[in-house]
Amino acid sequence: MTLKEIKKAVNVALKKAYPDCKIYGADTIEGYERPCFFTYVKLTFSESTKNMTHKNVEVTIDYIQRSPDESDGMNFFTKMERLFCLKLDTGDRKLSTSNQQSDFVGDNANIPSFSFDVEFWDAIEKETDNTPLMGELIMKEVTQGDYQ
Repeated sequence: MTLKEIKKAVNVALKKAYPDCKIYGADTIEGYERPCFFTYVKLTFSESTKNMTHKNVEVTIDYIQRSPDESDGMNFFTKMERLFCLKLDTGDRKLSTSNQQSDFVGDNANIPSFSFDVEFWDAIEKETDNTPLMGELIMKEVTQGDYQ
């Protein structure tokens, strides 16, 4: 599971819930249309064993309203809680979510922001070894008298 796959799953869920809103990423700093969303995904924890990797990813969704509206922001929080309550559907997997947080952020504390964590384990794919196996082995028993 990659960060890109997680972000895509979040954006698909948002698009279903808000079909008329555009979704932007960290690479957009101006020229966006309101209302819209900015989604961010960051790896906050990772550890690996020989065969598995354990990751924790934080997802943040900022809701840029047409104009600041606290009531609409509260509705957004409720909708996000329901949308990302227990699982994030990535298509192939349903990843557990936790640590949901709702807050108003920004210079004037008027941008609704919702975040949650996604925790999962992945198998570490092993590279296939294409080295040819040993071919024919011919053995000959040597007795003590054969040494000369």
